[in-house]
Amino acid sequence: MFEYRLLGPLELRSAGSVVPLDGRRQQTLLAVLLLNAGKVVPFDRLVLDLWEQPPTTARRQIGNAAVAVRKAVGGNRLVTTGYGYRLDTTADRLDIDAFRTARQDAGTAASAGRPRDAVGLLRAALDTWRGPVLAGLDCESIDAARRDLAEQRLDATECLAELLVDLGEVTSLIGELSGLVAEHPLRESLRATLMRALRRAGRLADALAVFEEARQVIAAELGTDPGPELRGLHQQMLRSDRTSDMPPPQAGSCFLPGSTADFTGRLAELNRLTAATAGGAAGATTVVAVEGMGGVGKTALAVNLAHRLVDKFPDGQYFVDLRGFTDDEPPMSAAAALDVLLRQSGVRAEQLPPGVDACQDLWRTRVAGRRVLVVLDNAADAAQVRPLLPVSGDSLVLVTSRRQLVALDGAVPVSLDVLDTDEATLLFRRIVGQERADADPAGVRDVVGLCGGLPLAIRIAAARLRRRPAWTPGYLAEQLRDEWGRSRQLAAGDRSVAGVIAMSYRQLAPSWQRLFRLLGLIPGADFDAPAAAAVAGLTVREAATGLEELLECTLLVQDTVERYRLHDLVRDCARDLATAAHSDDDLRVARHRLFDYFLHFVDVHGGRITMSGRVLEPELRYVPEPLVASTSQEDDIRRLKADYQNIVAVAEYTGANGWYQHAWQLPCLLLPFFARAGRRPGVLDLAQGALAAARQISDERGEAHALTNLAFALQGHGSGAEVRAALDQAIRISRAISDLAAVATGLRKLGNSHYGAGDLTAAAAAYAEARNLARLVGDTSNEANTTLNLGVVHCCLGQYDEARKNLRAALARYRQSGWVEGEVLALINVGWVDQLQDRDGDAITALDRALVLSRTIGFIRGAGIALSGLSMSHRGLGRLTEAIAFGQAAVDAVAHACLAEPECDGLNALAEAYLADGRLTEARTGFQKAERIADAAALSTVRARAWEGLAHIAAEQGELDRARSWWERALAGQPSGAVDAQHARAHLAALGDRRVSCLRCRRGPAPE
Repeated sequence: MFEYRLLGPLELRSAGSVVPLDGRRQQTLLAVLLLNAGKVVPFDRLVLDLWEQPPTTARRQIGNAAVAVRKAVGGNRLVTTGYGYRLDTTADRLDIDAFRTARQDAGTAASAGRPRDAVGLLRAALDTWRGPVLAGLDCESIDAARRDLAEQRLDATECLAELLVDLGEVTSLIGELSGLVAEHPLRESLRATLMRALRRAGRLADALAVFEEARQVIAAELGTDPGPELRGLHQQMLRSDRTSDMPPPQAGSCFLPGSTADFTGRLAELNRLTAATAGGAAGATTVVAVEGMGGVGKTALAVNLAHRLVDKFPDGQYFVDLRGFTDDEPPMSAAAALDVLLRQSGVRAEQLPPGVDACQDLWRTRVAGRRVLVVLDNAADAAQVRPLLPVSGDSLVLVTSRRQLVALDGAVPVSLDVLDTDEATLLFRRIVGQERADADPAGVRDVVGLCGGLPLAIRIAAARLRRRPAWTPGYLAEQLRDEWGRSRQLAAGDRSVAGVIAMSYRQLAPSWQRLFRLLGLIPGADFDAPAAAAVAGLTVREAATGLEELLECTLLVQDTVERYRLHDLVRDCARDLATAAHSDDDLRVARHRLFDYFLHFVDVHGGRITMSGRVLEPELRYVPEPLVASTSQEDDIRRLKADYQNIVAVAEYTGANGWYQHAWQLPCLLLPFFARAGRRPGVLDLAQGALAAARQISDERGEAHALTNLAFALQGHGSGAEVRAALDQAIRISRAISDLAAVATGLRKLGNSHYGAGDLTAAAAAYAEARNLARLVGDTSNEANTTLNLGVVHCCLGQYDEARKNLRAALARYRQSGWVEGEVLALINVGWVDQLQDRDGDAITALDRALVLSRTIGFIRGAGIALSGLSMSHRGLGRLTEAIAFGQAAVDAVAHACLAEPECDGLNALAEAYLADGRLTEARTGFQKAERIADAAALSTVRARAWEGLAHIAAEQGELDRARSWWERALAGQPSGAVDAQHARAHLAALGDRRVSCLRCRRGPAPE
């Protein structure tokens, strides 16, 4: 890259060194080409620039000069055309371009209210100059460019001077400006800048003298008077002369309100604020914006910090309540705020200049170069704050606002949240007194919890309790448990939580007021833009815009990207406002839209993660805007997880408030999610609620679905008989209403229950009937699932050829349909058949594929079972280190998924690996834990496997009687005819014979 320097003598540099270019003609040619960089300069133009009287050989001599230039700059840069020459500088640097770019950027910074950035850019622009443009070279093109660039340089110098005057940095500026005025005596803008600098320096008489000199020079040279700008400035200075006897601001003047005596906690926030106040550049004003919802304690924090920092700002501490969010009062105007600040600085009423701009100039002049602290409390927005900011001196401005002051350039934002539990409790104790708080600590915890950690709410509640000696904290908590009690108890005189929140609400545009009100109807803990759009009847884009506005007004909280929540007390206020502003019909329609949205949401995402497709078709009156397409089944599960608690809240609300259609459909639509991602706490309650809701409206189809859902939920509570009873009832109802597809599904699930209970005959019968019905109604997915299950039963019975036939048929169907979960389960069971036939290498191939697929789609259950199988096969091949690792991975994979059977499989596999490695203590721990879980979940065959493991441990330790007892229990726990029963039977027949090995204890290739 080349660097061309034209702002001074011509200089060409490359890699930090000067590239020589001899000859005045060659230098002039390069200069003219650089002044027209990227453009073709005609031969005729070059001839006129290089000669006053061109010779007849001028074109040839230009060509010779071009050869020298091309050699200096590189052959590919200088381009010859039939018209002239063009110099390509796209890859190089010109100091002219750097100057112009920095000057343009400075103008942008100044327009955006960033004067210090503009000063830095202008100084950088002027530093590129090394003297007159192309000093020593002369021609018509160069002379014209020199005049133009000199004017640009003077403009930049003048802009820099004006900015420095505004910033109060005039001491070193006056001499330079005086010299420029002497060079350009008729340039009125320069004289105006010099006058302002002199006035800012306190030299009013000298400033007036500059005007008088201008009047005389202009009259003599032009025969006229100075222009309107200079005359107006002169008149303004004459008017302000009467303020010349103003005393300077008195050092140490403090106008801060007193700090709250019971100010509590906020140590982390104070540390952040203190760090922010120490991080400003020398000579600059630091602005810190403390932002947060009404009642969160912004003013208390700012005032407390200000008192701590008084010693660092000895030239004065100022305070103004800008009334940005004050009931029945408009925000304070800039003129009124400047009036307060100027009076605090010692300016008398008769000395206040007219106009906001003059007051702003006077305020900034009075604090220029001083170390002052200014607290601007309760700001409405950034525009209200900007005119009040000092622009020079090591000063600090603390601004508090309920809005996020995004448009306040350079401000350090500090978002203030509610108090944590410990700090909230401490504040409450300090107000009510330690003795009363200690007498009922549980009540204190309840009160601060119901206040949501909001300092204003805690203060009002504590003050009320303190004045009622008969009350206890527990009694106060009871008063706060419902919305009506909170609105009544959290108000005192002219202070109330609802009133504070309502003030923020009134600042909103009507459309966002409506959105805020309706957000209070959402039952869940948080929400996203699609849910907000549904409840408010907006597009998702409109809702997203409104949510961001409410967030900036601190009426919402955002803990994670694209999700929002209302503080509990803010939600109370939103609901009250909604009740007051909307009819019952309007509110019912809004809720209906919301509940339909959640039905649609669960239907779409749940339907994509089950081979059976839709569990049921929900009944929607209001079809929401199409959902953003998911990228995978794992993405569907992630979205359902993110909204799960909200879906539960909607299900509970609809069941309790008469929305029975939604109350039974939502839990039933969640069934694929529970099957894929693991049961969640409260699933049984949800299922029972769904059943009650369906029965409430005598919906037989809903009752059958709800009973099937209940059966699934009961599986996690060890109620095998109850599971089968629920399924029998669901099948009976489905038969009665001729819903054969539902009958087939119910029979398949009934077969699963029989299988889990060890009744293989009943399981096979249920599966067979289910498959026949599925074929009859064309339910290919249910047919594939039932075929898979029949293969599992055949495997259990040792009928391996029949098992492989069914499993391979199911696997082909799953692959044909693209249903990955089914493929995983089929592969796992194919691997199981291979294990039973001592083909562990083949089993590992199938299980590895199942594991990869499970992880790809987020199938937790599949991953857990595949890992357990891999542990067993590696153990069978004598790879004990790998067996232990896979067993531990299996346990970890399902540890938090509430999946009892896969968890037991993992524990048993890991314990068997430990047993093979001789680590009997760890093996016993694993088998005992598997036994407890299987016992609680009524998983008889899984429990029998754990008993087999405990028998092996006893045998290893020579406790043969104890081993016999465990194997007898294991044998009794296996289904009649099950191939797994042969393990215990073989060991009982040859008790103590170490040559006898089984699938559970082998630790290498099976003996021949």
